[in-house]
Amino acid sequence: MEMSGAPREKFKPFSLEKGFFIMRITAVIVPFLLCSLSLPASAKRVVSLMPSYTEIIFALGAGGELVGVSNFCNWPAETAGIEKAGDYLRPNVEKVYALKPDVVFAGAWAGASSSKQLSAMGVKVVRLPEEKSAADIFASIRLIAAELGRKAQGEGLIRSLKALLPAAAPAAPVKVYIEADSGGWTAGGHSFLSDAIMLAGGKNIFGGENRGYFQASWEEVLLLDPQAVILLSGAKEEFLARPMAGGLAAVKAGRIITGLDRDAFSRPGPRLFEEIKKLKNLLYAEK
Repeated sequence: MEMSGAPREKFKPFSLEKGFFIMRITAVIVPFLLCSLSLPASAKRVVSLMPSYTEIIFALGAGGELVGVSNFCNWPAETAGIEKAGDYLRPNVEKVYALKPDVVFAGAWAGASSSKQLSAMGVKVVRLPEEKSAADIFASIRLIAAELGRKAQGEGLIRSLKALLPAAAPAAPVKVYIEADSGGWTAGGHSFLSDAIMLAGGKNIFGGENRGYFQASWEEVLLLDPQAVILLSGAKEEFLARPMAGGLAAVKAGRIITGLDRDAFSRPGPRLFEEIKKLKNLLYAEK
């Protein structure tokens, strides 16, 4: 209601036109803003060149952002429908570029020349350090989560993984030999597999080696006489048929472990921690 005596503003055609203009702009901008707000702030086009990174990305709830993965990325099942971009040593640079990623996660083992090529083409490449322990895996989770705008999810994932680890190490850990691949390929002290064995309550017989992965001689294994053997590759029967295998403490105790998930245990990702828990139960199962 107008106040009597108050000066009345003269009618201005421009004011009316300006009002219609503002209404039209508002009609365009508001729906745009609402749509923008409804999209995840972290939504990106992501390429992962390592299976462990792919598993971390899915565990963070960001699997829908993956537009490309490596040929070896086979878990979870959803990876089957994602474009394959080569392996982690020799990624297909042209294919990765064609996927128009906002970020590419590559590991320490990924070809340096490929990373340089992609960077020169304007693609953001995040090369994560090689994981040599559970702590390093947690660091990779934090780096990936931060890059994807999912820091809170990253911390939540780390807490859930830590909760899976055994509470305390036994006073006398079981001496363990792990055969990661045929030909005596095993893990030294500078590897996440050695740390996983320790977290499960074991002691890697090659834990004193200042290297990651190498071929151990059968004579060395016999000399160190492990109390348990983990086979990630090869059959138990083949192992038992090796010269003097019957004299090993592990064979006498019936501790030849073949029940671990090879992919899950050999990748520095979230599934490793369930396997550590499983290994603890296998190492200390009642005979």
